[in-house]
Amino acid sequence: MRPMTKPPSLLSLFAILVVLGIFGFFGAKYMLSSHSASTQEQLRLVWPGIATMPEPEQAFLTELALTCNAAKREPVRAQVIDCLRSVPMDDSAKARLERLLGLAAAAQP
Repeated sequence: MRPMTKPPSLLSLFAILVVLGIFGFFGAKYMLSSHSASTQEQLRLVWPGIATMPEPEQAFLTELALTCNAAKREPVRAQVIDCLRSVPMDDSAKARLERLLGLAAAAQP
């Protein structure tokens, strides 16, 4: 006759959940950081000096790039611009984007 195995204790189940939670937290943090870096690289194709832009402009462009998932596009300036323009937005946001694109075009050699 086989001896009965006892079920895992609540403490061991809790420990497993804590380990999985920690792994998930750091995994998500790494993925977000990686995605954010890719998005910034895409934006630098259009605005090489994005790091020196005022914070509200950086945040606006980053939000558009994350919304259209610019990191999944080819790293080509025209692709990034098409991606940003594809995001549904109101007229003031469109005007703001076009103004920033005009500044980027003026800064291109």
